[in-house]
Amino acid sequence: MFDFNYILKNKRKIAVITAIIFLVEATSFLSYYYPNLNIIIFFILALSAIVLSIYKLEWGLYMVTAELFFDSMGYIFFWDNGGIKISIRIILWLIIMSVWLAKFLLTWFKEKSGLIKKYLNIPFLKSFSLLSFFVILAVIFGIIKNGFSDAFFDFNAWLFFTLIFPVWHIMAVNKDDQIKNFWSNIVNIFLAAIIFLVFKSLLVLFLFSHNIPGVIYDFYYWTRTYSLGEITNMGDGFYRVFFQSQIFIVLAFILFSIQIIKTKSRKEKIYLLIFLSFLASALILSFSRSFWVGAVCSILFLGLIILIKFGFKTTIKYISTILLSLIIGFLIMFVSIKFPWPNSQAQFNLNSLSSRANIISNESAISSRWALLKIIKGDLKNNFLIGRGFGARLEYQSSDPRVLEQSADGLYSTYAFEWGWFDIWLKLGLLGVLAYIYLLITILKEAWFNFKNNKNLLSLGILSAIICLIAINFFTPYLNHPLGIGFLLLSSLFLSNRLCSKY
Repeated sequence: MFDFNYILKNKRKIAVITAIIFLVEATSFLSYYYPNLNIIIFFILALSAIVLSIYKLEWGLYMVTAELFFDSMGYIFFWDNGGIKISIRIILWLIIMSVWLAKFLLTWFKEKSGLIKKYLNIPFLKSFSLLSFFVILAVIFGIIKNGFSDAFFDFNAWLFFTLIFPVWHIMAVNKDDQIKNFWSNIVNIFLAAIIFLVFKSLLVLFLFSHNIPGVIYDFYYWTRTYSLGEITNMGDGFYRVFFQSQIFIVLAFILFSIQIIKTKSRKEKIYLLIFLSFLASALILSFSRSFWVGAVCSILFLGLIILIKFGFKTTIKYISTILLSLIIGFLIMFVSIKFPWPNSQAQFNLNSLSSRANIISNESAISSRWALLKIIKGDLKNNFLIGRGFGARLEYQSSDPRVLEQSADGLYSTYAFEWGWFDIWLKLGLLGVLAYIYLLITILKEAWFNFKNNKNLLSLGILSAIICLIAINFFTPYLNHPLGIGFLLLSSLFLSNRLCSKY
């Protein structure tokens, strides 16, 4: 499904979805100027989700997954209720779960034990249940120890694991062709989202590097206010453009890179190289050390597997294509920065890359993370087994300019930590971390056996993408965030799908 034959067959659908995503983003930008528009679109989307989910549950899931794939933190539209921002993401989740529960009960009244038996066949049910047990304990501990508000807002991202039920409901009650169509549409949405994200990343770089008047100021504050990402001046008119949702660009790069093995025709090779190059440009432009580490880990893993399974020649072909895509990705960035109209004074300094690659530099983000790590390690000594529950706060010395604006001494208290695995450990305890690792291992084993027995490259790509997520989560929380949870959940159900080997 992640090759150009598939894209060409579905290009119209992908183009339409991309256009819809662009329209949603444009409307969100307009709502920055007209706040009432934000509320109107928020409720229109919510009402649409209710109607579409009742009509067909999968249509509601398409809305949920689309928002997840292109919207970083879920606040592209929100409802400000008494100072508390309610994101469109949590509303869409609430709607799809409510409609699913109603449909489940109606079906259960008809089928009784038959439906229960189908739900007992949910893939990796034991592994998911074990992790759920420790998550529930962490919620209880968190409310008791840390208060309901902090515990809930720290925990709510984990609610996205419950999407396994509506997705499985579609797989359990529908026929094979309907299931295949469902997964095809999910992939189309994914592809449309990453195409949009690449375009948006390069467009933002162009606008800011060319200092387009009347746009960049409002665009910057819209991005910050709606929690869409970060646009940072790196000096000499060059900007870092980072969106949390760019994680899907990284994962798409891994998934598409595996197609290098089977690509035969010259035309397909050129198409694949061009597509990988655009993905690489956005990956570089993100200036995310976490993304770079995750991508390198996955590429090295894939290189080793290709060497063992396909030989030295294919490995050289794979590595050389990856390197060439990175070089062309640099050129795409350079063209975006130096495009002659309007006049650009920006300079692309390679020192920016080397400084971002330095994980022991004195840069504010790095020094703050190391300061936080010391505090987390000290706290874990007393809470390593069962954790402190959701909402557990730590105070540390931050070098972040935004923190220093609010606190002269730089002391910062938070329950959201950059170190993803340590965050999970502190909240769920060591036993909870082991339960999560056990779930990941069972999913990875399924992917490996699917690749080994069926020679299915997509399964190998998914396996590598999950390894990428695991690596990224050491430095940036994604496996306890809706973006990472969503990808993991969909991947696990797709791998278990008996149609998977046919893709």
